[in-house]
Amino acid sequence: MGGRSDYEERKEERRLRYEQMAQKAKEKSQQYMNSNANRILAITLVGHHSERKHRRLIEKAHNDIRNSIKEDSKSKYYEDKAKNIENTQVIYNDDPNAIEKLKDKLEYLEKQRELIKADENHSTWQLQNIGARIREIKRRIQSLERLENIEFGEKEFCGGKIVQNKDINRIQIIFDNIPDEEIRNHLKHNGFHWSRKECAWQRLFNEQTIKVTNRLLKDILNKEREEEEELE
Repeated sequence: MGGRSDYEERKEERRLRYEQMAQKAKEKSQQYMNSNANRILAITLVGHHSERKHRRLIEKAHNDIRNSIKEDSKSKYYEDKAKNIENTQVIYNDDPNAIEKLKDKLEYLEKQRELIKADENHSTWQLQNIGARIREIKRRIQSLERLENIEFGEKEFCGGKIVQNKDINRIQIIFDNIPDEEIRNHLKHNGFHWSRKECAWQRLFNEQTIKVTNRLLKDILNKEREEEEELE
């Protein structure tokens, strides 16, 4: 199954994941607040009898507040991410109709720019703002059109392969066995995420991903060569 249905499924999975992350952060924030309340009570009970313990409790109470605020901000951030996914005005690059939607949006913004220019009361920042949005959409269209003509193909290495999965618009690294921790950390550092559903490490297919993947492949091949030399 590919195309639109796959995209909608991934979109819903992404939304649910952000909602779960928001809920987890919210729960952590509440845990820190509860911990802070307990420490405040302990501070009251300790009083002046142990100055060192008193200071430690105050410091930990302050840390609880800071951590609670941090987790609360994180929760709101993920909630916003989930809401943005539901917002049909947001155009994602892995949408099968992304180019068509971006062109429609570009046409709309260009008409808006002409209306602003015709208005004698328009402000400079309005033109600058809409001009920046138009340039960014043109850049995205050009990038997506270039990607349509790129055939990454399949590249093998000892212990796995790298493939372009066009159905879900991802570059996937598939290992024959579970890679060691060093390689897993290297993949995460370079923006790859493990997909249990696909049984692969993957990243959205774009020009930057191609550069990163080729660099990773080079690193993997160099490591293989070094291991072979050590065995000789």
